[in-house]
Amino acid sequence: MGGEWAIVSEDEALARLGPEREVVRGDAVTFAKGADGTVVIIVDAGDRPSGNAVDGERAMMLHEPFPDGVLDWLSPPGWTHPSFYALVRLPEGCLDLGEVSAGFSAPRSVGLRCELEWETKLPLELLDRVRPVTDAPVPGVDWLAHLPNDPGAALRDFLTGWYADLPAATPFPAPAVPIPPALQAFYDLAAGHADILGQQHVIYPPDRLQIGAGDDDRIIIGVEGQGVYKILIGRDDPDPTVYYHGAGDDLVVVERESLGTYLLLFSLAEAAYTSPVYGHALLDNQQLERFTRHFVPVPLQPLTVPADPTRLYVAPGLVALTTVLFSPGTHVFVGSRQRAALRAARDWTTAWTWFNG
Repeated sequence: MGGEWAIVSEDEALARLGPEREVVRGDAVTFAKGADGTVVIIVDAGDRPSGNAVDGERAMMLHEPFPDGVLDWLSPPGWTHPSFYALVRLPEGCLDLGEVSAGFSAPRSVGLRCELEWETKLPLELLDRVRPVTDAPVPGVDWLAHLPNDPGAALRDFLTGWYADLPAATPFPAPAVPIPPALQAFYDLAAGHADILGQQHVIYPPDRLQIGAGDDDRIIIGVEGQGVYKILIGRDDPDPTVYYHGAGDDLVVVERESLGTYLLLFSLAEAAYTSPVYGHALLDNQQLERFTRHFVPVPLQPLTVPADPTRLYVAPGLVALTTVLFSPGTHVFVGSRQRAALRAARDWTTAWTWFNG
């Protein structure tokens, strides 16, 4: 393969580290370090949205558990870092992605991960080789038929379909304070999975619920992911109003939908924001109208956070969220748990700012 993207043997890839090198194998990935600290990472071709694999046109994602010592290779102490080189193992050899930069994040549901990025986008035909996408069943949108009259049934059917791939987990412990039936039903559906409690916004596990201090005796049920505001509900109403209270000030924002419906909107928003397969675009009004033709609007009142209005749309295997933030145009976030579902959206707009379908 000529041009910018070359195929080399694994021996050639490791030779750049010199004769004194360490090599360890992880899950679908090989790590090697030379005497000068240079690191070579060779990941197996394949589609692993929550595992070690090429994630997009310019990114490779590595997830814990990392082999012993490898985190010290990738993130040594101090301000300087060694050079990193990334490759993808194919049947005919290793596709050389060249030198990459590394960054770490720790979403609560997936643990520590390292993202490796390179400058030039992979051509789509190469991306499809190093991260082949196979057709897979996707969750449908039949749960919409429950709306607006039975949001609890819609939440049940959405969560059981969307997260059907999650293994069984230990159920959550008993709540620390008395809670409304809708919140208990949400915990029962989440069945011990932190993923379902959110990352962009977080619903606390039941044993972390608390009553507000001072004059505010509402139940604090969650928080914005960076702690900007708390999410609260009243204590006595069986289907209470949902409030956001800004940290360090008296700003209070009230959601339009009460708790039972809010938990569905919350779950849909998290699916759009934080699913392992995702896209983002900033669209003008005409682009937005063309894009949303591919979706069904969720027939509920829009959310007020992160901006009012924040609207939700669904299609088989996809959830989309639209909101106007700090720049001209509308931000569109699209999430999926099946790569093939998002692949269908690749040509729905040319304005993707990021996209790993």
